[in-house]
Amino acid sequence: MALQFERRNLYGGAITVDFPTDVIDTSGLREVPDHQEVFLRQSTLTSIIFEINQFQTPADVLSNNVEVSDLDGASDNTPSPRIPVADAAAASHHLKDTIPPEDRISDAGIETTAIKLSRASISNFPAYLSTATIIEPEIDRSAKSALPLSWQAQPVQKENETKTQQLLVRLGEYGTDLCVRINIPMKEFSGNQSEAALTELAVADNIMQKIMETLSVEDFSLFAGGE
Repeated sequence: MALQFERRNLYGGAITVDFPTDVIDTSGLREVPDHQEVFLRQSTLTSIIFEINQFQTPADVLSNNVEVSDLDGASDNTPSPRIPVADAAAASHHLKDTIPPEDRISDAGIETTAIKLSRASISNFPAYLSTATIIEPEIDRSAKSALPLSWQAQPVQKENETKTQQLLVRLGEYGTDLCVRINIPMKEFSGNQSEAALTELAVADNIMQKIMETLSVEDFSLFAGGE
């Protein structure tokens, strides 16, 4: 079934975007930090997170010890010549900053590309789309063992994957990096190439595309440095 979209007001209407009609605003389910707006798909574990972060300056990204190999998925492991290194490093920082210490980015790294946003209010700001796979180790409770799990010194682990997309809008003059992330946990599907998994990945692509086409800032005073 084709996705149906409607205009949503975020952060009290300071940001607007077209969003699927069937997503759930999690603020009615649990406490959400003021700098975030978090939504869940009704039928899957996919989450969509809007986040207002402090702008990462070149000095900031250098202090974060971001490795060059993390900045782009190109075969030579160097940032795309179209993307300033500081911007690629900022994208990597914001994506990795959300990952628990026990998790990691897959060996494929983070692939970042420059994009152009559609709405006039933010079309002149640098924007980037990053993709990555997050590896999440977890004790495999289905693994056979002669010992109870609590007695096992090194329980068998399995590695779950979460596919993630991150839109980064660099609002430097307002001291803000605006991030939008879509996370698709793959553990709920029978396999990464199953029909259900591929369908959900396509849905996530469609949602991100619509966000890039319709995201608009209506009131820049929302951000630090706004008038």
